[in-house]
Amino acid sequence: MVEKYLIGSIGQSLERARQLRQIVQGPYPREYDGLRQICLTQLDETQAILRRLVEETVVDTALQTPRRVREFKRVVRQLNAVESIGVFALSRTNPDDHFLNRLVTGVCREIVYPLLSPTISHMSQDYFHTYVEFNLLCVPLIESRFLLHLSDIYHELCHLFHQKQNVDLPALESYHAAYKRSRFKIVRHFHYKTVAAQRVHKPEGMLYQLQLWRTCWDKFWMQEFFCDLFGVLIAGPAFAWSHYHLCVKRGGDPYETPLIFESTHPSDDARMCAVLMMLSRIGFDAEMRQIKKAWRDFVEVMGYDPAPEYQQCYPENLLSEIVSTAQEGIEGTGVVTTKPGVLTPIVSLLNSAWQEFWRAPEGYQVWEATKFQRLRASVNATH
Repeated sequence: MVEKYLIGSIGQSLERARQLRQIVQGPYPREYDGLRQICLTQLDETQAILRRLVEETVVDTALQTPRRVREFKRVVRQLNAVESIGVFALSRTNPDDHFLNRLVTGVCREIVYPLLSPTISHMSQDYFHTYVEFNLLCVPLIESRFLLHLSDIYHELCHLFHQKQNVDLPALESYHAAYKRSRFKIVRHFHYKTVAAQRVHKPEGMLYQLQLWRTCWDKFWMQEFFCDLFGVLIAGPAFAWSHYHLCVKRGGDPYETPLIFESTHPSDDARMCAVLMMLSRIGFDAEMRQIKKAWRDFVEVMGYDPAPEYQQCYPENLLSEIVSTAQEGIEGTGVVTTKPGVLTPIVSLLNSAWQEFWRAPEGYQVWEATKFQRLRASVNATH
């Protein structure tokens, strides 16, 4: 009975893959070529596995069928991912997507980005995020019509440094060496803290929290911090303002500290602290002080206070070491970083947007609409 089901379901999956290939083969601007190739490669792999399952001679169902079902499940998961991520992004392209892909290509060219330019799609139902396995950046539906959050693209570009096949690239050697050193610092820090706590017989709950923080740092947070620091090194104050913008609009307690369950992102205040440290290191002291004041005003107005565990989870001296190490690693990749008075054209526009926002917030929308219309015309004119 199960083998009879497999015959029909494998055939349907093969047809699904065939029709997905047809969508991928449609006419798209050249900026989508990378995503199309990834989709085609994965579809080739799924079709090959499905055909092998079709052609396999089943002699012993008790032995072969369970393995065949497990293999079929795996290939269906891969096929679903290709359909729901890669092919979906291609199938819903529109002029806003075309513009934003051209813009990202320009961004990568400006900063001498050491990897292939990713594809970008307005398919996010939340905020900016990246599917590294598809080299695909996702933003909300109409994000390409506004400027204030666009510097977060630089954060997402850095996530692609962590794609498995990019880890050993010569161009990223300095980055990953710095990243490895920072992870080691974290592990060593919390190891020493744990040993010290055990020596004085601290409660089991404290030992658990130290282990939890170590896991969060190593598994999730370090990458987020490095991506933030990449963003501020490339985009300067605009990236810090974008973080402020996101936290005020959509964030929760900026001092949130995990005590029981893992957290995939570090606290907003710790992230802001690291970003401000980097701003100061690269010469934006005046801007750093302005952003720091705005952040403190926000925290005080909302009545947020850190829990006693906050400083233990995010020690300032450790953040400072990570900022220093990340700067060395990122600059070693050869990307064009930002310094006062030395901004690439797109970075300059993003910083000008924030300056205008604070200069005259009541009239900002008119200014932004005019600037964006010019940017869009300029980007489209080059293609």
